[in-house]
Amino acid sequence: MPDMMTQEAPFPVALAELVKELTYRPGWHFSLQQVDRGQGSVGLTFCAVGQYPDTYAPENTIRVMHYFIVPAASYNAKSWRRWLFDRILEIERHEAAEFFQIGGERPYAPNHGPGHDPYFLVPEELTTADDRRVRFDGTVADS
Repeated sequence: MPDMMTQEAPFPVALAELVKELTYRPGWHFSLQQVDRGQGSVGLTFCAVGQYPDTYAPENTIRVMHYFIVPAASYNAKSWRRWLFDRILEIERHEAAEFFQIGGERPYAPNHGPGHDPYFLVPEELTTADDRRVRFDGTVADS
């Protein structure tokens, strides 16, 4: 089995043009960057910086960088536009899952820890509260 996976595609010029024009909420910024996303994953990445209340301390406003691997594809502008919209929806679903509580429990809080896809929501029946408290860098949140 090879050590690394490779994919190639022409640079997505249509996507780059759309990202330059993309606006969403106040305080949000978007870019395409060659990023080392950690764990040996490097490549063209759609970066979305959002500003909103901290889920676990809503009195504080935080800025969070969301990273999305750009697929090695030759989509047209219409398809890239929908791809961008879907990434925004993933961010919003992620944040909604963090804010959603019943009786002080967050049954759909995303797993942020290394190796987890924070946009794939795992119901509480399939994960633990401790797993959901691990941040992207492997540290554990207080609450």
